[in-house]
Amino acid sequence: MSNPGKAKIGYALGGGGARGAAHIGVLKALEQHGVFPDLIAGTSAGALVGALYARGLKPADIEKLALQLNWRGLGRFADLTVPRSGLLQGKRIMSHLTSILGAIKFSDLKLPFVCVATDIMTGEEVLLSDGPVVDAVRASISVPGLMIPVRLGGRYLVDGGLVNQVPARTCRQMGAEYVIAVSVSPNPASVSLRRKAVRSETDESRHKAPGLVKVLLQVSLISGYQQDMRDLECSDLAITPSVDDIGLFDFNRAAQAIAIGEEAARRALERCRLPSGGRRGRE
Repeated sequence: MSNPGKAKIGYALGGGGARGAAHIGVLKALEQHGVFPDLIAGTSAGALVGALYARGLKPADIEKLALQLNWRGLGRFADLTVPRSGLLQGKRIMSHLTSILGAIKFSDLKLPFVCVATDIMTGEEVLLSDGPVVDAVRASISVPGLMIPVRLGGRYLVDGGLVNQVPARTCRQMGAEYVIAVSVSPNPASVSLRRKAVRSETDESRHKAPGLVKVLLQVSLISGYQQDMRDLECSDLAITPSVDDIGLFDFNRAAQAIAIGEEAARRALERCRLPSGGRRGRE
């Protein structure tokens, strides 16, 4: 890679549920390498981590928050509702997000930040960069069917990963000249191989056609992974932590995801030549 020279650095943090904890490890490694962003764009899990970082929290502080979240703790966020447009109302999640982020607006953040969501009615990408940050993050993490859409600006918004899984091009639109993009989507081929490996060699089920649930899961993995690969083409440095073994809701494995992210970033940094631009410290 040629030396881009002095450049405005943007971080594009992708969606991936519990795998998004790997972003924290990436941030840790980048800071240790002396790299800091001028702006951030995030989708879903990447939106949450990005918002916390843009607010001024250090990676170690975000790591502590991630390690406090586990399956037992997740139960308190389950405010079930009549399943009209989602199983969860999301009010308890909003309360928790507010306790973490505070009642801040985008204008209060220490870094320019854009949160990606999807208009569920039109399929349009919606870039959120104004108003309360917590509302934007809540929209971006709203998995369709699981959480009811968020109504903002006359739109019903859900997970931004439907249209922009790793917002590298969004960073470009924000003015970034050098984009570091992080994908935490699993490779469907690796997931399939892992499933086969855990079966017994005498298990006849491995010779059968995949069932409906498996087919639907693979469709989701394939489409998400292919979109990630297209999104990464807009970046200058792509970091892809090997989180294939971590499930979408394996929040109890945050420590493992963080370590994987940190190692992936270190390996990527060894192979590239970073620009001399970017912030050199945090306030």
